[in-house]
Amino acid sequence: MKQDRQIESWAEQMGAAPFAEEHFTNEMKNRVLDKANVLTTKGKSRRARTLVIASLAIATALIIGLTGLLERLSLNGDSRNGTSSVKEERLSYYEDGELKLSVFPDPELAAGRLSGYIFHMTAPFEEIKGRMLAIRAEHLDTGQQEVAVAPEEILKPSSGYPGLERYTATITLPLSGMWRYVVELDGEPYGDVILNVPEPSWEVSPEFKSGAYWLRGIEGNVGFIDAGFLAGSPQKYMWHFWQERIKLEGAFTVRAVKQGERQMIDIFSRDDLGGPINGADHNAVSTMTLPEPGKWMLLPYVGDRLLGSIVVEAK
Repeated sequence: MKQDRQIESWAEQMGAAPFAEEHFTNEMKNRVLDKANVLTTKGKSRRARTLVIASLAIATALIIGLTGLLERLSLNGDSRNGTSSVKEERLSYYEDGELKLSVFPDPELAAGRLSGYIFHMTAPFEEIKGRMLAIRAEHLDTGQQEVAVAPEEILKPSSGYPGLERYTATITLPLSGMWRYVVELDGEPYGDVILNVPEPSWEVSPEFKSGAYWLRGIEGNVGFIDAGFLAGSPQKYMWHFWQERIKLEGAFTVRAVKQGERQMIDIFSRDDLGGPINGADHNAVSTMTLPEPGKWMLLPYVGDRLLGSIVVEAK
């Protein structure tokens, strides 16, 4: 039937992976795709699978439309001073009744976790080309601000699209709770969305081997030789860094937040990174002290970029 052929064609287009290779790992792509695959089993026919995908697309469009209607009525708060009374998620941004921005976050989004996002921008590419795009994030409860995406010049549209319909980014945010993501062009706000970033896992981070040493952290990203933590007692730690995904430039800072709290404290900083060591691209020797016993999330930054989070326990 003609209708079936149209649905199958639509499903094939919707089934194309939306991620740019330079931003997303295979693990991130699979997390999003697996979410949809739960609804389609091996025993279902091709027509049934395509109908499911088409239904998901229709449902997504309806949700965005309803979200936009609510926003036009009441949710476009003042983002100029970083404060807002909005305490609910808002996945789309409208201006004069027209959709300008939507966001599709990683299904496993959590504080301290490197997560993938798709930002859908409706402005014609001619309005964006050659401009510096950046995304900053504001924690609505504490006022904490983060550089989610450093400024980059936009030279080409999203792959397979006329504009930035699928601008992809990987972002790590340090605290759970409501965050406003402000998309900026040449330093001027383009639009914003609000997401609830869930509480992270507080299991102590695993160790991995690099060279002759075991490191605690995120393999292929950042880790340190863990000499253990005794509350109130300073100890030296050797950090290791890999720059496969991003170029590491700027000062190295470690912040920490205790389980159950929102206050971030600075526990170490230095001006730059050292050279290669133990199979890593960079190193840094640090002296760190955690003031109280309990589980802590270490938050290593290079420049303004949060690399991830590492959970440790101070005795």
